[in-house]
Amino acid sequence: MTDPYQVLNLAPDADDETIRRRYLELVRQFTPEHHPEKFAAVRAAYESLKDLTTRLEHRLFDVGDKESIAAIIEELACRSPRHRLSLDQLLTAVRPS
Repeated sequence: MTDPYQVLNLAPDADDETIRRRYLELVRQFTPEHHPEKFAAVRAAYESLKDLTTRLEHRLFDVGDKESIAAIIEELACRSPRHRLSLDQLLTAVRPS
């Protein structure tokens, strides 16, 4: 499987807005009429990165399986239900330095 960060040419710590902006740039550049394969790859990469859980899976691949990651996210969401945690805050909670 191709790394979605490489497809979108992004750093692994990219935030929601950066991912969205880069996706829109590439969609304008690689239209489905002229570049159907590249457009499909960009679309698939964005679909996998627009979700915080999937991004967390990519960043924490060595921590465990999907159930472990889902449990981490649920636990952190319960700690602060009114505040949406950033990916870096989740990573800090999972991997304290």
